[in-house]
Amino acid sequence: MGPGAGSEAHGTARERHVREIAGLLGVADFVFAAPPVAKGAASREAAGDGLLVVGSRGAVIQVKAREPDARTTDTPEKAERWVRKNARKALDQGRGTRREIMRRAKLGQPIRVTPVRAAELPSEISPKYALTVDHDVSSWPVIVIVDHPLATGVDLGFERDCVWLTLADWLELHRRLRSVSATLTYIERIFRDEAHVQLGREVWRYHAFHEADVTVTRDAPPSTLPYLAHPDEFDPTGADLFHDIMEKVWPDDGVVPWLCADDYRRVVEFLDRVPPSFQAELGWWFFRKRREIANGQYRSSGVVRLEHSDRLVFACAHVRKWPGEDWRAEIAALASLRHQHGLDSGAPADSVTLAIGALVEDRPPDTGVAYVFVLLRGQEALMPLPPKVRTILEAEYGIFDQGRGTVIKPTAPHKGPCPCGSGKKYKRCCGS
Repeated sequence: MGPGAGSEAHGTARERHVREIAGLLGVADFVFAAPPVAKGAASREAAGDGLLVVGSRGAVIQVKAREPDARTTDTPEKAERWVRKNARKALDQGRGTRREIMRRAKLGQPIRVTPVRAAELPSEISPKYALTVDHDVSSWPVIVIVDHPLATGVDLGFERDCVWLTLADWLELHRRLRSVSATLTYIERIFRDEAHVQLGREVWRYHAFHEADVTVTRDAPPSTLPYLAHPDEFDPTGADLFHDIMEKVWPDDGVVPWLCADDYRRVVEFLDRVPPSFQAELGWWFFRKRREIANGQYRSSGVVRLEHSDRLVFACAHVRKWPGEDWRAEIAALASLRHQHGLDSGAPADSVTLAIGALVEDRPPDTGVAYVFVLLRGQEALMPLPPKVRTILEAEYGIFDQGRGTVIKPTAPHKGPCPCGSGKKYKRCCGS
């Protein structure tokens, strides 16, 4: 082993450990491993231990972990000294990473980072999923994760660009938030409210934020939920059902259908923005729709209006009824129809519609599902639908009213012709 080889191996293991900790957030699509950048004449180091990036928002992650042998013999006093010294060192490193990213962008040589999700792809494929960080990162916070069993209770003070967390704090936030967007929003609230807590007391800060959310939504319509999930009534099963959909955007069979990384990221970013308090409810909604197909229904669908007037469409059918390409065409047409309904009902011109189509097989509804994802944004994204096709789709799936947030079945005389154009009476066709 040559000079410095031992420290290099330790550094590689540490960086891998850091990304594993970052990946515990549960959304590997937005956890990035940065490539080495020049630092002096003789050495090179990575731009931060890891980056969280979703859209234009992001954060620099720095992890300081006490060696296993030392942590078992540390006294509380020695542990506190280690925590203070290394936490400050991590903050300086995180700020340096931020400066380096901005420096490279200013020189026209922005860094390119690869998501953890693409790490296992062949070397000729993974580069196309790299992300160029060429936007303003001056407001990105530094997240310092301190991995030491005696760190709880240490007060590191308040910084306007840094959040201090123990590893246990980080895992607890993952359990409750399950979203990079929500994590960044949570951190923004810490800075805005100057909500300071000691290391290991993150649950106290979370409780305070949730209580504030409840107060704000107390006089809102009954359907309005606090942004954060209830700290003592969290539904992990429902959240898992929701995140199963997110995981399927990147197929687990190794075949990546996305020709453009931006197309892929737009879909997962849309799902990542779903508020933590609503994830479990959506998960169970997906499950009920699939159960209807498993119980013999021909097709099942629905629309949920999310914040900013965006729409999430979910439709499923039995795989025996739909050849794959026919189902893809159906979901694409349904996405365009719902998008048009939203715009017709007064949704903003830049609103987004995401349609998810699920084909269910002859197995329990929690397995054997193939997904199709279609995302449309703005007026220009609409696909031209012939009037007859639109009439048929509206007869089968209904008309979505953006204002009321509900699907309305088109009216037709019970004994008159069906508006879908089948030639049958309405009561024997879509009215049945």
